[in-house]
Amino acid sequence: MSIPAHGIIALLRPKQWTKNLVCLSGAFFAARMDDPRIAGRGLLAVFAFCATASFVYVLNDIADRESDRNHPRKKNRPIASGQISVRQALVLAALLLVVAAALGSLLGGTVLALLAGYVVMNIAYSFSLKHVPLLDGMVVAMGFILRIYVGTEVAGVPASAWILLCTLFLSLFLAFGKRRAELNALGADAAAARSVIKQYNVVMLDRLCNVCATLVIATYALFTVLSRSDHSLILTTPPVVFGIFRYLLLVEREEVGEAPDIVLLTDRPIQLAILVWFSLYVAVLYCGLKIHVQ
Repeated sequence: MSIPAHGIIALLRPKQWTKNLVCLSGAFFAARMDDPRIAGRGLLAVFAFCATASFVYVLNDIADRESDRNHPRKKNRPIASGQISVRQALVLAALLLVVAAALGSLLGGTVLALLAGYVVMNIAYSFSLKHVPLLDGMVVAMGFILRIYVGTEVAGVPASAWILLCTLFLSLFLAFGKRRAELNALGADAAAARSVIKQYNVVMLDRLCNVCATLVIATYALFTVLSRSDHSLILTTPPVVFGIFRYLLLVEREEVGEAPDIVLLTDRPIQLAILVWFSLYVAVLYCGLKIHVQ
């Protein structure tokens, strides 16, 4: 029995591949994206992480197939709906793992080890850690930290403590925002769809989101002040603040955020904030835009 193409695409979750662009951060923040070799290695790292992440998504869908059937949206996933069998999904997962290993080996042993660490961590997450409150969000955050390390490794630059902290707090913010949105969307059925949800409540998740949002803004602001003697990067702080506030508004007032990747791809104000931030950062880092403040 052949696997339907649209089922394969759904299993791979290409919309979530945007998060793997974090693998370019090492070259971008070190102002080395204009080096074709470094940029090429960064893109290869992105592809390697896409294959690795899709392997994890398939494995997670296999593990979650029973609980997904109780979720209003996830019940339509290929494995939960019966469109793709567990055996077929395992074959696809094996192929993805081979592709990820092949691409990772081209980038060196350290990158391959980091990809392997991501796989091991997410296997533990799929079968155990996602049921532990708070730790479920921390594992998601560590996935982004590993992406940062892959990016710095392929760019040949050390990982910045500031970028690591910003990434940690931002990913925790998105993870707890996701839990908040799931709690809103599922209501009384939340525990059946995801057991860890019953150990949270709206007040607690709002506090966690607010704490993480504050830490993201504070850490990023300090980074812009301390990373350059002319402090020009403070120009990039307002769009970051706006993006965080906008996301909080969407989660708490409009009750979205269950799929952060969808928000990123559909919300125009957040897209505009990212575009403004990126443009200003490129102008400062690559084009010599400067301001002088004390």
